[in-house]
Amino acid sequence: MMPKLSIITICYNEPRLEDTCKSIVNQTWQDFEWIVIDGGSGEETQKIFDKYKYRINKFISEPDNGRYSAMNKGIRLANGEWLNFMNAGDYFHYNNALKDVFENKTYAAGILYANEKFITDNMPIVETVPESVGSRYFINNTIRHQSSFIKRNLFDKYGLYNENLQIFSDHEKWIQFSQGKEIFQYLPYIIACFNLGGISAANSQKHKKEKIDTIKKYYTIEQLNQVENEYEKKYPINFSLLERIFSIKNSKLYIYKIVSILGWKFKIKHV
Repeated sequence: MMPKLSIITICYNEPRLEDTCKSIVNQTWQDFEWIVIDGGSGEETQKIFDKYKYRINKFISEPDNGRYSAMNKGIRLANGEWLNFMNAGDYFHYNNALKDVFENKTYAAGILYANEKFITDNMPIVETVPESVGSRYFINNTIRHQSSFIKRNLFDKYGLYNENLQIFSDHEKWIQFSQGKEIFQYLPYIIACFNLGGISAANSQKHKKEKIDTIKKYYTIEQLNQVENEYEKKYPINFSLLERIFSIKNSKLYIYKIVSILGWKFKIKHV
């Protein structure tokens, strides 16, 4: 019988792995398969997985080509109606999380998304997402895959994650789903917790480049300029006295550069 949910955990020598494992096996609702895609971690990580092998349905440990390669391996193995990507180091916020989402419930939506708690400098901060999101939302915002559930068949319709991107591929998929008019349904829960400071934080320039290239691929310059102008009104880019003489700054979405010369400002579109 097909499980309701496939939880996909990718890992490579993650020191907080046990938090992830405990949060999965302690869920009070257990109609899921757990798929682990490990990138060939060392002995300490393997020892932790050994403790939970009794609940892991599918386990692969081998070198891969990055996190999206690993996530795609998990998707190919998944038999669940829904998919959740609970990567090593992340964990469900409470033991009834999956029960609250799935027990005795059906959804017309293709994507379920919820709030999340992240840890930065040992301080928990709740990240609240809006109750509705559309294509325009994803120009400069995202939802987190740890606290989201995606219908498995959407990956048949739209394809797997783009492995040419190292950081922004999950965001690209949200854009594809939203522009394909798939239904996103908000869940009023805090589903997952994660530690801020992952791959995108460690590779900020790479993240910016992938973001710029991706949003230019899916949105018109008119749409991007509209969002840029709204951000400028809400969060104006300020110049100090010296900067007014001569300086160059990037706009919020890196669509253009703002050049200040003797107090005059000019916009130059990025190539």
